[in-house]
Amino acid sequence: MPNCSSNFVQPPSLSSVLYLIYQKDGDGASSYEMESGSWVSYWYGYSFELGGEQYFTGFAVQTPDEYEASPDQAGAAPDAKVTVGQATVVIAHPPNRVKPWLFQGSDQFVGELGGFAKPNEIDEGRAPQSHETLDGRLVLAVPTWYLATGTRISTFDLFLFNPHELNRADERRWTYLGNLVAGDHNGAACEGEEEVTIPCATSTGSLEFLGQETNGLPVIRVIMSGTQVRAAGETRALGPGDTVEYRYDTSSKQYL
Repeated sequence: MPNCSSNFVQPPSLSSVLYLIYQKDGDGASSYEMESGSWVSYWYGYSFELGGEQYFTGFAVQTPDEYEASPDQAGAAPDAKVTVGQATVVIAHPPNRVKPWLFQGSDQFVGELGGFAKPNEIDEGRAPQSHETLDGRLVLAVPTWYLATGTRISTFDLFLFNPHELNRADERRWTYLGNLVAGDHNGAACEGEEEVTIPCATSTGSLEFLGQETNGLPVIRVIMSGTQVRAAGETRALGPGDTVEYRYDTSSKQYL
């Protein structure tokens, strides 16, 4: 579901977002097959204000062509990622009740994320977070999760929005900046089995954007709390020493 500002205007429909990105009519569907055999699906919507403008961006994902048998992607490799695309619109000035949104642009490639030819799942229980940089761009942290050997890993997928004029051929409105781990819960591995020896543990990471910047992007701090399972099979409480800071790496163009 999209996040809304106080001056909410109904965003474009899911199928409209997909059409703006992929130029194919899906008859109102939020997921459909392309001619190449890949599948495209609506993933996330975000409404936000920046620089006095109100925007809405719809993100979609596209599977690799080789996983064409089913949108569930059974048998896909763990390192098979999906491609993220986006369509961005902005509120018209002066206001127009019939067509409130003006199309700003779309892109079929913002970056790649996920695994097993699936995107990370949107975590509806956590709110997205954002940070405006000193030069007027927006860093967006989308709350997501995935499963790994019975443990639900809480993460944030990071994106950068550039509202300024695009002067270079390789510049994009949105760019994917990587994935940050922000907690986990091993309930699927520790609960419900009489012979299970793994203790239950849950950790949560809160996100902070620090004032210092690397290449114009903020340092991101993840403050961990809760419990974690040690290698010996015991749990321990997380504290200040478990705080992790991520910095933007210019060579990989990701947060590390």
